[in-house]
Amino acid sequence: MRGIQKIIIMVVTLSIVPMETCWILNGVQADAVTPLSENAEKFRSFDMPAEALASLRNFNEKKCEKLTMQFLYGESKVPLFFVKQLEPECRKEYTDAMATLLSDVSCFPVAIDGTGAATISYENSWGTARNYGGDRKHEGVDLMTSNNVPGYFPAVSICDGIVEKMGWLELGGYRIGIRSEHGLYAYYAHLDSYQEGLQIGDEVKAGDVLGYVGNTGYGPEGTKGQFDVHLHFGLYMDIHGKEVSVNPYEILRYLEK
Repeated sequence: MRGIQKIIIMVVTLSIVPMETCWILNGVQADAVTPLSENAEKFRSFDMPAEALASLRNFNEKKCEKLTMQFLYGESKVPLFFVKQLEPECRKEYTDAMATLLSDVSCFPVAIDGTGAATISYENSWGTARNYGGDRKHEGVDLMTSNNVPGYFPAVSICDGIVEKMGWLELGGYRIGIRSEHGLYAYYAHLDSYQEGLQIGDEVKAGDVLGYVGNTGYGPEGTKGQFDVHLHFGLYMDIHGKEVSVNPYEILRYLEK
């Protein structure tokens, strides 16, 4: 009888000790998570792999919370201990930001040439140095065209939304900005032309043509040809009262798939 008791005590002990260890270690990691207001740069760099986004898709609140846990924990399998010990307000803050960024996106911003005659390519250039108009950082990703022909590729809306801005900017050339339902701002720059009849305040659906990819900008209105034909694509969102850029690279990879 005593032998059985010893075995039971040993089994219980061996079960409790790892659980306590996990509770402590994950508690330390949860305590180390800083609020979004103090960690905005990490969120803005948005390095959540496209494969993780694709595994969930249709980003409702529950899925955005799951992605938030993966983002904060750094791995796809997040221990329940970490979730339980993470400050609820901190978790909600990140989840809301994740929902703003992902809830409405559903379409790649350039219509692909089904004939294969020309292609689109891009690299993760968010945050790299730029010097036209003064030293600054690149706030988007450039989608380059293989044929370098202005007006060939349609630029399309990545989401349902409202046309918030149109017109000329020296840095962006002919640009257009779409505001999604959850507050995400999608920015398209260097367009060769706009879709006929499109105006500020118009409603658009994901996949609607907004204009055509070009090489306008870097000069007074109408300037073309200062660089190769491409679409500068950026994503902006409000983080604690300030609209800032977020790296769109992995989101573009997800939308392309």
